[in-house]
Amino acid sequence: MSFFTLLILLSLILIVPIIFVMREKSKRTQVASIQRHQEYLASASTLASQSQANTALREKVSNEQGNELAIIHFSANHPFIRLLYNEQVPKAFRATMDDIGQQYESTHHDQITESQLFTLNKLIATRIPELITDYLSLDQNYAKTVIIDNDKQNTSYNMVLGQLNLILDFSQKLNVQSQSGVVDKLLASRRYLDDVYKESGMAADNLKIK
Repeated sequence: MSFFTLLILLSLILIVPIIFVMREKSKRTQVASIQRHQEYLASASTLASQSQANTALREKVSNEQGNELAIIHFSANHPFIRLLYNEQVPKAFRATMDDIGQQYESTHHDQITESQLFTLNKLIATRIPELITDYLSLDQNYAKTVIIDNDKQNTSYNMVLGQLNLILDFSQKLNVQSQSGVVDKLLASRRYLDDVYKESGMAADNLKIK
């Protein structure tokens, strides 16, 4: 065997294992890279899902807050208040409107339903101002003398006053309902305290503060 052939054989013996080692190392590196990429994608997907869930939750809370009905806070610029102090509005109308406003302010709004509060807000903020404004556009003599409802023999004046009284009746009923709701809470608190006293072996009426 010549020296050149021997040199080639020795080279193959050294080089071939190195090539296999390098290939195996390359495969392992590629597999590790793929695993890291998959882990990254999984992590990114999880973060995206969490972000979407958080966004949906924030939107839900925001929508719920946006859908909450606001309580009317009467001010000098509120249409209802402007008409209440407008001397062109008949005194009987203004007296009834004043009663409606007082009923509204004394109502515990958290003790009535959203539908009831929505209706009451709509009546005060929109319906009554429209009703009074339409009435003021009439000739006053016509409004008080001309019968516009033959069945009930009502003039425009009578009809508007009747509608205001209906709204007042509605607001009074909601006020009573709201007061009853608070009373129910007080009674529930009393029953709870009675139970506490009984469990402690004493009567509520005999409890004294020293």
